[in-house]
Amino acid sequence: MKSALILAIMVVLTPSAVCPAQSLRSTVNVSYDKFDDLTEVSTSESKVDDVVGRKKEKQDLRLHARYVCAGKVSRCRPDKVELMFVSYSLGEHIRSHDLILIVDEKRMRTTTLSWSGGDDGAGHPVEHIDFSISMEDLLRIARAEKVEGKLGPTAFKLNDDNLAAMRVLASEMESPMLRETPE
Repeated sequence: MKSALILAIMVVLTPSAVCPAQSLRSTVNVSYDKFDDLTEVSTSESKVDDVVGRKKEKQDLRLHARYVCAGKVSRCRPDKVELMFVSYSLGEHIRSHDLILIVDEKRMRTTTLSWSGGDDGAGHPVEHIDFSISMEDLLRIARAEKVEGKLGPTAFKLNDDNLAAMRVLASEMESPMLRETPE
């Protein structure tokens, strides 16, 4: 009876111990464009927490990140990483040229790469705001316990899913700083 109970507990706990690693790996997408000879590594889009805009209303703000490497490679050290925000709002971020992040109580500032507006294909307004950060800044975010941000007038906080995606993205780089064992 005791061994049956232990076996039942192991069966229940084993998938939950395995699934997080599988789901984290699936947050990173790697694709190769043979015509441009570029490999893109990116995270899946995920909602950020506690998003409050200039009108003090909750908003739907999502984040994903990416970097591009020359050639068909599995790992590289990019010069820059793009943080890409998607806002399901109308004109909320039209003048949002600054992104300020507080990474474990230390400021990090970036500038806008691009802004575009339109709809999501179903008639809902959507804005895309892209920022560039250094690889070192991505590594700081990936190691952080807490990241808060302000995109123009909109304040937000990165949640565990956002940070986990940044950690997986950072681990895809050739970074001796994140590796536990040399290859």
